Amino acid sequence: MAVGRPPFEITPEVIAKVEKLAAQGLAEYQIAAVLGIHRLTLQGKKEENSDFNDAIKNGKAKGIAKITNKLFEKANDGDNTSMIFYLKNRDPDNWEDVQKRKITGGDGGPVESEVTINVNYK
Repeated sequence: MAVGRPPFEITPEVIAKVEKLAAQGLAEYQIAAVLGIHRLTLQGKKEENSDFNDAIKNGKAKGIAKITNKLFEKANDGDNTSMIFYLKNRDPDNWEDVQKRKITGGDGGPVESEVTINVNYK
């Protein structure tokens, strides 16, 4: 008689739980831990079962959409921090704290420099 853990089965309840966990922002290794399986088992089940894989993808998308909407609402309500965060992430070319500069030599090549080392022995 074999002793050990029963095989992991994907049920509608498991799919619903996985989608909820992914929506809450858990990483896949964390979802695997909650389910009591190894992360490689989770990867294998994603490849075997499209409903399971879709539950993770859909959960992630729903979680991101929910938080994005809340951030957008706060920004529209005049919350300065939310407005700044939104703009820095949605339009980083125009909304960043640090201006980036690239220094190049002639024709866009490397900068040439010369180093002189004086050594005096006494």
